[in-house]
Amino acid sequence: NMAAEAANGSLTYIGETNAIAEAINNGARQQYGQAAEDCRGFGPGVHPPPNAGQGASAGGDIIDLAIGRVKRISRLHAVLGNVFSLCVARIGLQGHAPWRWDRWQLHHTDAARHAETASQRLLSAKSHGHTADAVFHVMLRPPSPQAVAHAWAPAAEQLLRRAIDDLAVVEAALGQMRTAIAAEYADAMILLQG
Repeated sequence: NMAAEAANGSLTYIGETNAIAEAINNGARQQYGQAAEDCRGFGPGVHPPPNAGQGASAGGDIIDLAIGRVKRISRLHAVLGNVFSLCVARIGLQGHAPWRWDRWQLHHTDAARHAETASQRLLSAKSHGHTADAVFHVMLRPPSPQAVAHAWAPAAEQLLRRAIDDLAVVEAALGQMRTAIAAEYADAMILLQG
């Protein structure tokens, strides 16, 4: 029963990874995209509005939440995997279908690896977005000459594009994590039923 509960517990994280990916796509990526578009408004002789680049800051808030959620999922997934492993070893199930046990371990490790990739790229996106936000503060600080804003805008846009690229990798890693967890669950159920 405990092994089945651990396997079922891991499966619940599929919904959470979907929610994180949706928040990243509909929140942080859009915020960073809007801030990148704001950079194009820093033309020669054009002073941008004071709220330009707000998306660089707002996107960072969403990323902070995503980092916490991915870390939490990763930790709990590891604990549930340990519980399942201990139960399977105690019952002696891995000897009945060693190839299925190997597959379960592979999928469990894959899910953890994809979670690590998501965490690392979230941190990278946060760094790029935070730096872009700092650039916006320099560009918008009075009495910043319009030429300064125009000169710095491409750097801010490039940083935001890198953050957006990082977030695309995060979304892909979360998708791969979902696939690995689903496969891990299927392997666990076959082990427990065999």
